[in-house]
Amino acid sequence: AAACTRANAGADLHGVAPMEDSAPERYALVLCDTQVDLLNAIPEGNRTALITQLRELLQAARRADWLVVFSGTRFQPGYDGVHTRHRLFGGLKRLNQKQGDDKVHWLMEGRDGAEIHPDLSPVEGEPVVWRQQLRPNEELIAALKAKNTTKVVLAGVKTAQGILATCEALADESFLVYIVRECVGDSDEARGAVVLDHVLNQYADVLAVDAFREQISQEIMMDMYIAYKTAPRAG
Repeated sequence: AAACTRANAGADLHGVAPMEDSAPERYALVLCDTQVDLLNAIPEGNRTALITQLRELLQAARRADWLVVFSGTRFQPGYDGVHTRHRLFGGLKRLNQKQGDDKVHWLMEGRDGAEIHPDLSPVEGEPVVWRQQLRPNEELIAALKAKNTTKVVLAGVKTAQGILATCEALADESFLVYIVRECVGDSDEARGAVVLDHVLNQYADVLAVDAFREQISQEIMMDMYIAYKTAPRAG
């Protein structure tokens, strides 16, 4: 079953509800760092299950006509622009300086490993936002705001790095964020579990897939009901 479904046949999952500024609710799915190199760092069994869940979530979001945005980490050849003292990426820069692009090209532009996994590829019209840092840049926030997004489902990898940094940034922008446990992964399973249980739940609703389906369906139906009750009436 898809990770999220229409509340009922023909329902518009853009759901509408009054907010402080009377703007309607708008839903988006953000897929974070679903690139070959990063997914390959996850143990095979966990990786296969994660890709399956992500694909189902992505397909459901498209059926519901949600905005879908891809956010990825990608570096220029030679890791140009990366400081050698960067805690996570500086080691790549230093090693590349010694061995060159042919041997050290993890997440490097133009290399297969930097591409979004083929099972999760964007389709025409879906924005892809690249960055060379942990936190998302303004382009991601701008893409969401351009469509008046208010609620974001965040999925992808790594739970303790890209997902956490993106979730914090979305919370700072006052988006309501949902994270489906089965739709995020980390190369260190124990680390990812701790972040889900004790960190991300400060900024987002962290739900198992079945609980997410139920909650999002109820919210959408309520949004639709409120929209109906508050819609202007002729005469």
